Amino acid sequence: TLAGRSRDSYDAATERRPELKAAGFQALDIGDKAAVKAALSGFDLVIHAAGPFQRSENHNVLEAAIEARTAYLDVSDDVTYSERSRDTYAAAAVAAGVPAVISAGIYPGVSNLMAAHIVSIARKEYNEDWSFRDTPEPGGFEPSWLRYSYYTAGTGGAGPTILATSVLLAGEDVKVYKDGQEFIQPPLSNPRSVDFGPGIGRHGLFLYNLPETVSAFKYMKVGGASARFATAPFFWNWLMWLTARVVPRTLLTNPNFAMSFAKAIGPLVAPIDKIVGEAVAMKVEVELSDGRGTKKDAAGIFVHRRLSESVGVCIAAFAASMLRGHADAGVWYPE
Repeated sequence: TLAGRSRDSYDAATERRPELKAAGFQALDIGDKAAVKAALSGFDLVIHAAGPFQRSENHNVLEAAIEARTAYLDVSDDVTYSERSRDTYAAAAVAAGVPAVISAGIYPGVSNLMAAHIVSIARKEYNEDWSFRDTPEPGGFEPSWLRYSYYTAGTGGAGPTILATSVLLAGEDVKVYKDGQEFIQPPLSNPRSVDFGPGIGRHGLFLYNLPETVSAFKYMKVGGASARFATAPFFWNWLMWLTARVVPRTLLTNPNFAMSFAKAIGPLVAPIDKIVGEAVAMKVEVELSDGRGTKKDAAGIFVHRRLSESVGVCIAAFAASMLRGHADAGVWYPE
């Protein structure tokens, strides 16, 4: 079942993917916790994709899932929202026997798993069959720096929600980590040129405040971590850079303003999206050291022609894994 406040979103989704009509539609407002809990009755898993998550304090879907004992998955890309989900609800989820995986889209989500895989290989945590060893094999390398780099052409086919998210993130200071210490940087600062390889090429990216940076530091125990993003054409990045420095923070942190702004520029964005497409690329770079003076670098790259399709595939992979029972009770980041 696809649920939401407006049937228009359902109709748009089924127009793109006619096979989704078999799922049916249910009108639902996530502001009504009782209605959400009632809607979850009889379901094995709920996927919460009703963003933007920035500035939201509504955890009704997670609360209802725990009470209904329904597995939960969300695609939050907001540090505060994701951290609150884990800190506030982890114990209740364990007590109820409910697995909940947060920030499990493409980025954050699959990007976290790419990083975790690189780190586990470096630490020699795997057996030959890729199962985890009880204790790491001696001689491994420890990560000292983890860089998440993301690129999406245009809005990636995601419409006004991703534009609103970009506006809200332009109003957030950025958490980065270096040598085990947290530092705060301005949004869309510290540009870095990243080569995503054939088909995507090299792009200049800017710092954004994203949850995978925090989870890498807290849970993967990486001493240095940052996340950067950029879109195409490049003047959209200049516009967001200017927005972060000219528009008052009181507006940039207002979800109503962000959505109104996104809808206002939507007609300008749509024709450009048709030209630039919706390719997406992720690059995860890890600097490693064995503690005895030997250092090496490792990286993973993900590229897809369509962000909208690749996001769906990534979320479906997480959902399938959870339905197979591969997630323990509690609230977890993907890694």
